[in-house]
Amino acid sequence: MGIFIKNPETERKVRELANRRGSTLTAAIDQALDQALKTEVSAPRAKKTLEEIRAATDRFRRATGLDKLPSTPVSKAEWDALWPTGIPEIDNL
Repeated sequence: MGIFIKNPETERKVRELANRRGSTLTAAIDQALDQALKTEVSAPRAKKTLEEIRAATDRFRRATGLDKLPSTPVSKAEWDALWPTGIPEIDNL
């Protein structure tokens, strides 16, 4: 099965890699993909812990000045007013 590369810059890079390695285009692509997959497996995406997420949120709030704004809890009535259901019996409670 063939691969059609539409991007001229990508094709140029593959040809350059194959030329430098003295290999075919297929071999160059295969080796590059093997290397990329090996790197992906050995360095899995980091999962953020709750503590890291809270620390990042705190840094963001300080950087943007949100930490200086007053923080008051939203009442149930205020919250409900944000989300009308379209059902008068519920929205008018």
